[in-house]
Amino acid sequence: MFRDRLQNMVARVRAAAIMALLFSATGCATMTPGKLDRVQPTSDQARVGNVYLLRGWIGIFSGGMNSLGQTLNYSGVRTTVYQDDQWDQLALTIRERYAKADRREPLVLIGHSFGADDVLRMSRELRLAGITVDLVITLDPVTPPQVPSNVRLCLNLYQSNGAWDTVPMFRGIPLKQEAGSPGQLQNIDVRKDRVDLLEPGTNHFNIEKNGKIRAEVLKQVLTACPARPRESVTQNWTSGSPN
Repeated sequence: MFRDRLQNMVARVRAAAIMALLFSATGCATMTPGKLDRVQPTSDQARVGNVYLLRGWIGIFSGGMNSLGQTLNYSGVRTTVYQDDQWDQLALTIRERYAKADRREPLVLIGHSFGADDVLRMSRELRLAGITVDLVITLDPVTPPQVPSNVRLCLNLYQSNGAWDTVPMFRGIPLKQEAGSPGQLQNIDVRKDRVDLLEPGTNHFNIEKNGKIRAEVLKQVLTACPARPRESVTQNWTSGSPN
């Protein structure tokens, strides 16, 4: 665990100068932290479960995660967006609140770039408390650990880039599972396996904004978080339950 975190830190430090230049040139960061008090094991929305999204490194180029979160909320799935550097706090909060809950609804984690790496690290932390992650979706992970055994389904949507795949800040790569894991891993290279998901100009810095990929993410989340009975929804809404 320590070695994994050290290697990840080194990769981020090496990328910092490049990202700082890109940020200064574009100014397109989204850096608002997510609220940890939003973490809860159940939902009062039209569909069961909770989705937690992680942006990429300090929010740079991950503005599409915000609009993806809005889309999921509008679709009836309780969703909250967090900064990548909140991953350890978020994992700890989920551990504390889910571990002592009498009832848990589906748990979904989605991340972009370094945020994709860190939803896997979150899953590893949750495994220590015996918490199952129903769905993990990674968009262009760059320095990922293996998918842990408590993840039921991991969908990795990434884009290979030839020689650029040697540079963490410009790549998306396939994932590997821990040995003996009972979960399912789907590595999908949109450049080779699902060309129907490609849009002109799709790259590492905007893959989370790709409309076709977002539609695929939405489909997977709605499958993992089915609609609850209509009478249950009506009861929750009329009781004044918070969103």
